[in-house]
Formats: sequence, structure tokens, C-alpha cells
Amino acid sequence: MTTNRVLLILAVLTALLTAACSGGGNGNNEQFNFLDDLGIKVDDKLMLADTLALPDIYCGDPSQSSDDLKGKRLDHDQYEALIVPAGKGFAEEMANWLLLGVRDVGSGITLAAYYACSGAGYTVDLITYDRKGDLLDAMNAREMHLLWRIHLNDIKNDTVFTLDGNFTFDGSSVTLHRTMGRCVMNFADDVKGEPQWQQEWEQRYVIDAKGHFVLQGQRVVKENGPVDYYAALDFKSWDMLVCSLYDTSIMDTWNEYSELVNSTYDPDYQYNPFPWDVAQLYKMNPQRFLRWMGAKRDQGNRLLPQFKLPPSDRPALLKEIARLEDASTRQWLTTLVNSWDNKPLTKHL
Repeated sequence: MTTNRVLLILAVLTALLTAACSGGGNGNNEQFNFLDDLGIKVDDKLMLADTLALPDIYCGDPSQSSDDLKGKRLDHDQYEALIVPAGKGFAEEMANWLLLGVRDVGSGITLAAYYACSGAGYTVDLITYDRKGDLLDAMNAREMHLLWRIHLNDIKNDTVFTLDGNFTFDGSSVTLHRTMGRCVMNFADDVKGEPQWQQEWEQRYVIDAKGHFVLQGQRVVKENGPVDYYAALDFKSWDMLVCSLYDTSIMDTWNEYSELVNSTYDPDYQYNPFPWDVAQLYKMNPQRFLRWMGAKRDQGNRLLPQFKLPPSDRPALLKEIARLEDASTRQWLTTLVNSWDNKPLTKHL
């Protein structure tokens, strides 16, 4: 073998070895350079496991603490760079942020999971970034675990609704798992009784090439006992707000979901949370919401009867309508808003 050929082979092997050491899998330093630039070193302890589960935290209980959770507590500069671009729905009123872990989900996209805690409760946040660290999309799951008292005056025999949940990850897919139910709780001894009813369900997302969370489907996995479908639907309405900030297909999903709401709720039932949820969907991304409403106004728009904002929010809504490019849509939506009275759609509002 000639000297030139030996040198060529050595050069090729050196190049392959260098590429193997610097790229691929969780050890890809380039993938997480933007975090390294912010002073966050991604090591094995910060790699997001296949399942993200959090401890039970009673809603609004200030004695509960996030101190025992593993993760990287964000400083102000890290918070400004990683969280603030997601907008007010994520950044407002949250005092403590923990980066729970990150994953490489392919196509140069990084998925990060956060825990945000305040005195009023906590959220689990999933955010995607490109290689430069620019935010691509975000989902916000409020109160992954909840325990609500129903009869506060009956301390010894207290009926409660329970809601537990976790995320699982597989490649570029994310699945939210929920278990909801009702039981009797002995608060003095912190003991839950056997469930009176229980329902398990899940919803699955795929992270597409844009880094957006695209909802693929929802399904009930298992039921035990006489399920209270009113209560179960209340919980699911919350989970419907665990969705992409930017993907447009979620609007069609919400439109389809409204059929389930209308078929389940009694018209005289006054605690229908759906109009509140529709208002929150609008606030997540006003331009996406309004463009869809305009395009669907004559095409089976089932969200329209549920959409109404209180008077205090209408000036900002009219400004968003004025930003729309289509003149007929601007005129139609302005007329709609001006036709609203000041009565809430439901007691929930």
C-alpha cells in the first residue's frame, strides 16, 4: 500500500471519528449550543427521560414546594431568553422556573420541559427551539396533578375530584396521559378512598418540521364506575388548551370538539366552562383565532356561538380585528363584537 493511500485512509478515519464524537444522539454538543451559551450545561442529569411525572401538589396550597424537584433553576437572563418569547400566557406571574430536561427530537429541533411554580399553583411547559435557540412553539399544561374539595364543610368525609397526569416521549411524539375521577378524602390523615368513578384518557402530538406541536388524536383508554361525564368534560376542556401556540389545525380540532360539548351538556346546565376555554384559545394566538373565524363564518363554525369576551377585553379585541388583512372579515367581526351584550354566556364567566 502506498504512503499516499495510507495517509488518505488515516484522514478519512480521523474525519469519521471526529464526526462520531461531536454529533448524534444526546451527546450532540452542537444541538444544545444555545443552552451552553446561556450557561446551561446539558449532561445526563438534564436529559429528559421517556416519562415526565411530577409529584401531587394540592391546588393553591402554599406549603407545597418545588425544592425537591430535580432540574436547573433559571436565572433572570435564562428566563428572558428561553421563556419570555412564549408570551404572557407563559411568562406572567410565575416566580420560579426549573428546566426539567431537554431532548433532541430531530431536524435540529430541541424539546425542553419546564416546571413553573407560584403561590397559586404550577404549570408544566413544553417548548421547542431551533439550533440558534429561537422559540418555535410552546404548550402549557396547568396543574398536572389536582385534588379539589367539593364539600369543604364536611372535613371528615370530604368528596373530591382528582386529576393526575404525565407526559411520555417517543422520538418526535409527545403524549399527555390523564386519570380523572372522584373519591372520598380523609384530609386529616391525607388518605384517599377508593375511586367512586375513574376515567383514563390521552392525547398525542407530533412535533413537525416547523417545531410545532400538532395534535394527532384523543381517546378514552379506560373507565371504571359510573363516570360523571359533566365533570370529566370539564377536565378535558382544560386539556384542550394544552396545544400549539402556532399550529392552525388546532382550530379545526376545537371546532370538532364543540360537538362533544354540545351533545354532553344539558342546555340548562349553567357551569359550562367551554365559552371560557374558547376565550382562552383566542388569547393564546388572537390572529390565528380571528383568521380562522373569518374563514369559517359560513362553513360550519360551531365555535361562533361560544365566543364572547367581557367588555373589558373588547377594546384589545377590536385592535386585533383591525390588524386583519381581509376587509370583509374585519367588518364582519367588528359587527359581531358590537352586537354582544354585557351578560356572560355562563356563570363560569
